[in-house]
Amino acid sequence: MTGVLKQYNGDSLYLAAFAGSLVLLWLKERKTGQGNTGKKAAAAVLLSVVFIFNEFAYRIMGKLTDITTYYRFFWMLPVLFVTAYHLTEAFTGRKKRQICAAALIFAVCLGFGANFFFLNRANINRPQNIYGLDPDAVAVAEAVMADWGSTKEQPVAAFDMYLEYQVRTYEPRILWGISRKAYLYQAKHGYNHKKYVRQQHIIAAVNEGIQNDSRALRRSLDKTGVDYLVIRTEFDMDSYLAQILVVPAAQSEHYTIYRVR
Repeated sequence: MTGVLKQYNGDSLYLAAFAGSLVLLWLKERKTGQGNTGKKAAAAVLLSVVFIFNEFAYRIMGKLTDITTYYRFFWMLPVLFVTAYHLTEAFTGRKKRQICAAALIFAVCLGFGANFFFLNRANINRPQNIYGLDPDAVAVAEAVMADWGSTKEQPVAAFDMYLEYQVRTYEPRILWGISRKAYLYQAKHGYNHKKYVRQQHIIAAVNEGIQNDSRALRRSLDKTGVDYLVIRTEFDMDSYLAQILVVPAAQSEHYTIYRVR
């Protein structure tokens, strides 16, 4: 159970806030003698431990769907809604002093965001990096879209595992050249399996800078329809990729964006 929770940020402060909200709800209703929200919430937690937050349920659900993507929603939704409900209820319709305290807390949260929110320490502006992404991800996404131009089709790009989700969060028009399942399969089985074999050639290049059979890589690029490779500059892939007509198009601080001709 502990491992399942930690895999989906269960060791963060979200669960602590959730537990605190449940306790406060329980105490409030016990004191007033009205309502049973706290009891229902506590019962829901106990049932979730039996049916959701355990390895057995995790494995069963893994047989039915993409467990690495959808399982988190089973705990995220109740945790966030219960916490938000209690925080809202704590300040709504209260005395002026409590409302001012809530406004102050909100302002402090915005202030600590620096360039993360609309309000930062310097001025009021539109956030440039609202998700707090790595600057490389932002630079790479913008460079790909700028080089791609205004064509109707969406560009397909292959990134290393670190950049893949960050770039797509910032610029969803960029399609993945390497599927998530291919990455997970390769991480577990290595490069010596036939499943996802085309994508494994690309993974070897972008994730580790491996310079094997360049013709095999080119065939993989053609079959998967990849338009761009994004590879760490330190791997020094220019001459290797030039052999298969893959040339530098732009560069961020740590990555080189290659255009597949």
